[in-house]
Amino acid sequence: MRMSFGLTFRTAKGRWVANLSQQCSHGSTGLFVPPSPPLDSEKVKELQRFITLSKRLLVMTGAGISTESGIPDYRVLCLGCGEQTPRGALQERFEVLNPTWSAEAHGLAPDGDVFLTEEQVQSFQVPPCSRCGGPLKPDVVFFGDTVNPDKVDFVHRRVKEADSLLVVGSSLQVYSGYRFILTAQEKKLPIAILNIGPTRSDDLACLKLDSRCGELLPLIDPR
Repeated sequence: MRMSFGLTFRTAKGRWVANLSQQCSHGSTGLFVPPSPPLDSEKVKELQRFITLSKRLLVMTGAGISTESGIPDYRVLCLGCGEQTPRGALQERFEVLNPTWSAEAHGLAPDGDVFLTEEQVQSFQVPPCSRCGGPLKPDVVFFGDTVNPDKVDFVHRRVKEADSLLVVGSSLQVYSGYRFILTAQEKKLPIAILNIGPTRSDDLACLKLDSRCGELLPLIDPR
């Protein structure tokens, strides 16, 4: 099955937030969060200092925060006419077309996806676009896809304006996200990473925390 990431942008208390992953909610988020060590109070203090000393902090978030925060589902795009369908509406059509279909997952990916065999999905029916009958795909950027150049330029500008960079819930394995870390390194920005497990940029970070986003971030005073 797929692993995907998208780019969305919003501002929060004057800070730019680049969200590198959107995916469908799956109910109990604990199912998709890998095990992590207990919170380290000294690490929490270090992250607090890192954020307090930052005047223009850029935050890049990935699937590790999506799976815990209930970020709204992605939409589904028709490749024929461009019509967008809410993920929830498509789910209802899935259930109508596949009322008796069931399969046991063979594992869970960090972004909440599950692994199924080809045999398990052979009988699964995928609905076409309700407007034109064209093929549908999640309105996200898959591994290997090209990110919209305007969005890439937008994030590069935010990195150049920032004085520090915090990565939350991303392993940065995809170059489309990793490239912004390289830009931050070239600019000699301090980099902090909050992610369960190793990332592609651990050696570039001045601070690395292996904790659940939902447990650690509420302890941080953003002011």
